Amino acid sequence: MEDVLLCTSMACFLYVIWARHHLRPLTARTIPAVLLGIIVLHFTFEHPRWIMLPVYGITIVVMVLCIFRGKGTRHTFRPFKRIRSILLSLFALLAAGLTWGIAGLLPLFKFTEPSGPHRVGVIDYTWGDLKRTFDDGTIRRLNVRIWYPASKELTTPAYYIPQSDNFIQAVKKQYGLWSQLLLHYRKVEIPAQYAAPFFSKDTAVPAVVYLHGNQLGTRFTGTFQALELASHGYIVIALEHPGTAFLSAYNKDDYIPFTHAFADLPNHFSRHNTVAVPIIQEMQDDVQFVLQYLQHIDRYETNSLLSNRMDPDRIAVVGHSFGGAVAAHMLANTTIVKVAVNLDGYLYGDYPDNPSQKPLLILNGGLLIKGLEETMTGLEEERAVRNRLLGQNGKEVTLPQAGHLTFTDLPLYSPRLFKPLAPDIIHQHRLINEYTLRFLDDHLVTKIEQR
Repeated sequence: MEDVLLCTSMACFLYVIWARHHLRPLTARTIPAVLLGIIVLHFTFEHPRWIMLPVYGITIVVMVLCIFRGKGTRHTFRPFKRIRSILLSLFALLAAGLTWGIAGLLPLFKFTEPSGPHRVGVIDYTWGDLKRTFDDGTIRRLNVRIWYPASKELTTPAYYIPQSDNFIQAVKKQYGLWSQLLLHYRKVEIPAQYAAPFFSKDTAVPAVVYLHGNQLGTRFTGTFQALELASHGYIVIALEHPGTAFLSAYNKDDYIPFTHAFADLPNHFSRHNTVAVPIIQEMQDDVQFVLQYLQHIDRYETNSLLSNRMDPDRIAVVGHSFGGAVAAHMLANTTIVKVAVNLDGYLYGDYPDNPSQKPLLILNGGLLIKGLEETMTGLEEERAVRNRLLGQNGKEVTLPQAGHLTFTDLPLYSPRLFKPLAPDIIHQHRLINEYTLRFLDDHLVTKIEQR
């Protein structure tokens, strides 16, 4: 509808300013009616965006001109009016071209409908861990988004950014005008129903804890994968780790921005690993707290949407980048995690010499990007850790056309801008989902159920 409005308003504008006579009454009424109808459809199904302000302005000008040019009789064409028309045409074409270009760079994207048999439900929480505090004495609070297989009952459409107004206002306070880039994504709907009933009253299903990457990650930047897994019968629990996430907002004035713990470090694996270990432990504590809280809900909040829905014996952790290191670390160092998937992350962490041989999938991005070549040294140590963890039950796959950000939603924000870093993003997302789902089904569902 944005394209339709842009083309129609421009065509009408050029017609009206170049008309050598006053508009006939029927034409003067039809043009505003058509434009108004398109605007109503656009506002209803796509929502207005600041990017489209020049086009909205052109549309209003056309309507006003129709009112004034719809009266009177034929007039004489004069040279100065031709110059005026040329200047107005050039100005309008420039405004429309810029709008079309920017709108194309920042499209209102839609997620592919998940392929599983279940409708997807989603719900958001903020939980505080009373046993852990920051230096200022405030408790550690975790924003959590949970996707799950839902009944076919329709509730309220779910939006991509949880509590978007608070999040965008907090981003504005921390990062200034960069928040404007998020404004037109706050009404992006996802193929899920908010707080919909669970698909079954009696079934406990396997759970996947999803961990975002360092700096650019949030609890919603892996939505493409969470939707697919939930549609196939998994509960997907996405945590937002304060300080590691891009920004954790509790309200517009209460938020925690990203803290760059690796700034100014030499690009050597062992040096980065030394800094990474305590952060991994903190994120691991976040995961364990959330899983314990869900078990608390099972015991004491029997009317909760999530009560007795998670099977505590079938838990996997999937993580991107730094979150992938946490996933592998928890697989090797805890008993609650049965399967892990590392999405293009270094295996930072503190690992035993002889870890138990539990299933680990490592998906690497193999896209070679000029100017972004590998600069980390000392990766022999990291490779040795990989070999120990993979063992006989693990699997490592490299996707040749996947970049590091391909494993997130971020390229969907602007497929054109991200194309050099993440080409053919829809196809790559499908591959990532297929590998992840097959591995989880094989090791978290089928084999455990056979036992």
